[in-house]
Amino acid sequence: MASGYDIIEPRCPFCNARLERPKEMEPMRRGDFEYGMCTCGAVFVHDVTGFNLGAAMVEALEFACDADLDLAWDLMPGEDYDDALIEGYDIKKHLVYPDGHDYEGHRIKGALSFIRLRGDIRDTKEQELRQKYHAVSSPPSLARKSDAAAMAEARGKRFSKRQVTKAVDAGDLDRLVEMALQDRLVLRKMQRLLYNADPAARWQAVVMLGSVAGALAQDDPATVGDLLRRLLFAANDSAAANWGTIETVGEIIRNQPGLYGSFVRHILGLMSDEPSRSAILWAVGRIGERHPRVVKNSSFFALFDLLDADNPAVRGHAVWALGKTKASEARNAVSRLLDDIEEFELFDGKEVKFTTVGEQAKEALERMNDDKSIKREEQDSAMNEQDIQQKEPPEITQAWHDYQEAEILKNRGQSLDAMAKFEDVLGVFDAFGYDAEVANICEKLGDIHVLRGNVKAAFSPYQRALAICEKKNDPVSTVIMLEKVIDLYRHEKEFEKALPYFFRALELVESLRDVRRSAFFLAGIGDIYERQGKLEDALDAYKLAEKLLFNMGAKEKAATIRKGIEVLEERLAQQKAAGGN
Repeated sequence: MASGYDIIEPRCPFCNARLERPKEMEPMRRGDFEYGMCTCGAVFVHDVTGFNLGAAMVEALEFACDADLDLAWDLMPGEDYDDALIEGYDIKKHLVYPDGHDYEGHRIKGALSFIRLRGDIRDTKEQELRQKYHAVSSPPSLARKSDAAAMAEARGKRFSKRQVTKAVDAGDLDRLVEMALQDRLVLRKMQRLLYNADPAARWQAVVMLGSVAGALAQDDPATVGDLLRRLLFAANDSAAANWGTIETVGEIIRNQPGLYGSFVRHILGLMSDEPSRSAILWAVGRIGERHPRVVKNSSFFALFDLLDADNPAVRGHAVWALGKTKASEARNAVSRLLDDIEEFELFDGKEVKFTTVGEQAKEALERMNDDKSIKREEQDSAMNEQDIQQKEPPEITQAWHDYQEAEILKNRGQSLDAMAKFEDVLGVFDAFGYDAEVANICEKLGDIHVLRGNVKAAFSPYQRALAICEKKNDPVSTVIMLEKVIDLYRHEKEFEKALPYFFRALELVESLRDVRRSAFFLAGIGDIYERQGKLEDALDAYKLAEKLLFNMGAKEKAATIRKGIEVLEERLAQQKAAGGN
């Protein structure tokens, strides 16, 4: 053996026990990896290429959690589990070459990614997982065919990249579905087309891959599930190019919301990555166009904040997505962008075009108004025949006309005239029991008062709008109004009065699974407790906010809160020391 090349047997990085060769496992539904398990409870995943380390590590985490995906995505490294990596592993010889080459100079690219859960979590999952693992008969044959060949033989005919590309370019969905049913690698070959430098070709690949995966999901949900995870792993890997990955995840959800609607929260969880925001918004808009409730049941508020983004592409895509979702809750914020002439590039599902933020705001408002008409029709259909035959009172017709005039005056900056017109209209809608319109006008009146610097005058209309939103059981609008009331109390430095509103808002956003806003409200609660001298209560709120931010990938914001926690802990220590003397 040539000198200079160390060869060692694979051992567990946690307990140093000898490891068995990793095995193929079915029906784990996890792509082209093999799996192993140590006697200490650690699990590991083998990646033969060595290029998918991020994906392999997450696969190992899901494997350790026995396919409990919700648990896996909620765990924190260093707190709930430990991880490790061994590179230069050769599965055929079951040996590790630390230098990355064998004694003949051949490169050894394989890698083993390890996860060991801590404490109660490992105790809960280990026994059942070990039984499943040992039920697998044997490791893969050393003389086996390549994964691609074995997969193709098991499922039927193989198709070349050229055949797949031709069908994608032609938009031949039926042919692609037929091909994918015979050859699982067709989806992988389509995925490679996402890296095309031609934007039109790339968007074609996004739409076709989403459509094919959606059609295939009923017959082969395991394969489509694998594709979704690979795409999400690529999107999460900051070191990898993720062209089209987020958009494709959106298209798959759009085509199969019943199976994959829960993945919307994972898309929104990537929002802290600024370069990905336009892609996230596009994906959410496409889902919301067809299935608005799927979007609104997720962390929906994240879209509102991006209407004020500096990047016109992000602002424009946020407007577009809210319009597609018919998010009437954002009507006021969107209307402020009507005069925004900044251009950005948009793929509308058919073609790539340049448009302005203002143009998209106009289209979004039209869609939101259409949605109001649809809701009105739905309400009318529930009325009896006599009511249906009755026309809207002339006072209401005039009120709608005056309402539009008030909007125009407000947008022109004629705030006093707009306020007077809104107050006249408010009395009409109130008299006829149009609660939703009353809430909207109260919000607008409050906004005008704030804009004019008369903050105290905004309390009354905001509180009334909030009461109506609560009464109508509209959690999204309720949280928006709670935030506005909280801002008023903070401006007036009446922090204790803001506390119950913080708790109510936290309760609602937790029910909506809005992690980012949950962290925001927890931090606000911590601020108030700290002002009150309740340092331990403040510390609990801050720590929970930090954990939520860290889990969703907002590490910079989590680090900022961590610094505050350290200062607060020091203050507590000083207080205890002083009290003990």
